[in-house]
Amino acid sequence: MNYWQVAAGDGGRGYSEAFLKYGVMLIGPGDPGEYFQNDQYYKNIYKPNDITVFAEQVKDGDIVVLKRPSGKLWEVLAVGTVKDDYVHLPVFDDVEGWDLQHCRYVKWTKPKNKKLIPGLTRGTFRGINKQSTIKTISNVLKPGVPLSFAPIPEPPKKLSDEDLIDILINYGLRPKDAEDFTQTIRRIRRLVKWYHSNGKDVKEHETRTFLIVPLLLALGWPEQKLKIEWNNIDIAFFEKPYSKENKSSNKCIIILESKRLWEGLSYGASQASTYASKYPKCNRMIVSDGCCYKLFERKASTWNYSAYLNILKPKRKHPYEPNVGGAPDVFLSLMGR
Repeated sequence: MNYWQVAAGDGGRGYSEAFLKYGVMLIGPGDPGEYFQNDQYYKNIYKPNDITVFAEQVKDGDIVVLKRPSGKLWEVLAVGTVKDDYVHLPVFDDVEGWDLQHCRYVKWTKPKNKKLIPGLTRGTFRGINKQSTIKTISNVLKPGVPLSFAPIPEPPKKLSDEDLIDILINYGLRPKDAEDFTQTIRRIRRLVKWYHSNGKDVKEHETRTFLIVPLLLALGWPEQKLKIEWNNIDIAFFEKPYSKENKSSNKCIIILESKRLWEGLSYGASQASTYASKYPKCNRMIVSDGCCYKLFERKASTWNYSAYLNILKPKRKHPYEPNVGGAPDVFLSLMGR
C-alpha cells in the first residue's frame, strides 16, 4: 500500500467540493484524451509527469491525502482510499476553468476537526515516503467521518454559436444583433487563447478592459450604466445612466468582481457578496476572470449559485452540477435592459 498527496487547488482555484461530492480525485490537463491511448504524448509533453504516476502507479487500496497549503503547514481536507483503476471522465473537462479528466475513484473520510500537519510537499500529485507523515495521516483517517457520494452526471450538451444565435433570437434580439454578439464572443475567445499562450502575466485590469467590458457592451449595456472601480467594486451596473448628483440614478443593481485570467474564482464570490450587502437593489453578482463567469442570484438574504459560463467551452448547463445553469443563463441574465 502506497501513500499519495493530491492538491485541492491553489490560490483562487478550488477543486475540493467536486472531489468530495463525487468521490473522486482529479488531475489534468486531460483534454489530450485518455492516458493509456496517448501515454507517449503525455510522457513527452508534461514533465515532471504527475499524470503518468497518477495513471500507472496508483493502486486500488492506496491512501491519498487531499491537501491545501496553510502557511508553512498543510490543511488536510480529507483522507481517502483509492477504489478501482484509472479512468478518463469527460464530464470533468471544465472544473472551474481547468480540464481535469484524469480520475481515480476515492472513498473519502473527512477529519472531524480542522487538521494542519507538516511533512507534505508542493505539487499537484506526489508520493509520500516519510514514515512520520504516514503515521500522522493514519491518525487523521481513523477517527474521521466517511462521506457519501453523489452519482457522477452525464456531460451536458455543448452550446454552439449557431445554437446561441437561436437562443438570442428567441429571446427577442434581431437576427443581426444576435449574429454580431456571437462575433464578439469569437473575438474574445481568440484573445483568451492568445493570452493562454503568450500572456501569462496579464493583469486583472487587462482582463476587465479587453475581455469583460466588450462582452457587457455586446450584451447591450451602455457605458452610461456601467462604472469601473466604483466604491471598491470592479464593475457596478445601474438601472439608469449614472449621475453622481442624481442619487436616484446611482442605485447599483449588479456587481461584477473581476480576477486575473486563470487566477481562479473561488474567493471572489464572498468578496462580491460583501459589497452586494450594502446595496439592497443588487440582486445579481458575477465573478469572472474574463474567460469563466460564475453568476449568483439573491433570494431574500441568500445568494445562490445559479449559472456558469466558460467562453472557451460553453455548455447548456453547468459541466457537472445538475442544479446550476449554463452559458445561456449567464448571457440572458446579463442582457442589458
